[in-house]
Amino acid sequence: MAISSTPLPPVSTAPDHPGSDPGALPTRQRLGLCGLTLVAAFIAGSDATTDSGEAPAALSPVPRGIGGLASGPAIASRQDGWVSPPGHATSVHSSALCALPSGDLLSVWYGGSREGAADVALFTSRLPAGAREWTAPVVVVDRAMAQSELERAVRKIGNAIIFPDRLGRVWMVYVSVALGGWSGSSLNVKTSRDDGRTWSESRRLTLNPFLNLSTLVRNKPILAADGRIGLPVYHELAFKFPQMLWLTPGEDEGVKEYRIRNLPAKHGLIQPALAALGEGRVMMVLRDRSRTRRMRTAYSSDNGWTWTDPVDSALPNPDSALDVLRLRDGRLLLVYNHAASGRDNLRLAVSADVGRTWRPGPLIEAAAAREYSYPFLLETPDGLIHLSYTWERERIKHITFNLAWLDQGTAREAVAQ
Repeated sequence: MAISSTPLPPVSTAPDHPGSDPGALPTRQRLGLCGLTLVAAFIAGSDATTDSGEAPAALSPVPRGIGGLASGPAIASRQDGWVSPPGHATSVHSSALCALPSGDLLSVWYGGSREGAADVALFTSRLPAGAREWTAPVVVVDRAMAQSELERAVRKIGNAIIFPDRLGRVWMVYVSVALGGWSGSSLNVKTSRDDGRTWSESRRLTLNPFLNLSTLVRNKPILAADGRIGLPVYHELAFKFPQMLWLTPGEDEGVKEYRIRNLPAKHGLIQPALAALGEGRVMMVLRDRSRTRRMRTAYSSDNGWTWTDPVDSALPNPDSALDVLRLRDGRLLLVYNHAASGRDNLRLAVSADVGRTWRPGPLIEAAAAREYSYPFLLETPDGLIHLSYTWERERIKHITFNLAWLDQGTAREAVAQ
């Protein structure tokens, strides 16, 4: 049975993370900053077709590793573990995973005394191939390091994403803020040639006119066959809307060129997540910061270059991040908070019709007044699916399961409906 599209009850529109902007400027200064960037935001969000450039002819096949993709065990399997150790930071959040050419997994997240604090740093940890325990966290960049590398003031750092390119380099794109809250952010790039053990210095990207403010990142990219990287990003200041950042890697650690392209102007939608569907088609799901509180969906038929208008799905979204993954059998797997408000549950859903309808999958977490949020999905060549997420803002949790476990849980949910 498909998940019901019964209308949701009205919910509060009080600011929720990250829109609450801890440490934001006073109201008068914030309004002044909004005024300076209002015209830029309007221009950026008004037309999705004015950028120059050509659409990718094709996307790269998903890397399957040596010997192709394993079928995975037929017996249902789930293993729970932790990326971050207890007490490593008072508050941790916003993890991402990366499958390395060596077979290792790499994770990145941020941690500190609280979100938005000056002591927040980006950490990485590694799960060696065949191992069951993640290595101790390593600081990749903190505020002082970012200031030194970027040669400019940095007030705080936030979300980061990591991914390999077609040449085996590992990329990190992360958020830094020079003034104000998250809506005053910029994006920076670091690269690694040794599987994330050492990194190049940060390079700041200039993506918006006037003060180059308010571009953020959360989810993994798509890779074009011509080498370009299509990274889903979003704008938050004045207007909130999704964008696509197309990066062309250089021969060294840097970026040869980049351009940002806007989606049809649907305000209140952020943190796009992508799933390549094949034959030029790509699906996007979006976090909803409007009063509607529904997951939104958009599609591209030219490898992520142009997009349809986002439309409501049958699923709720409590203004919270979500992720989507195309499984090796062609189905789509979604992880999200199934609620109109709050983040006290985290569950899976499965679609066999490219996201038109969703079947409820296993419930991952549920506890009243707790937080389970910012999930990230990855499938590895051994046929296993990896899920990391924020666990009560105290730790980063890691769950590994196979298709047999997913199908077993989905069948159980169908019987319960």
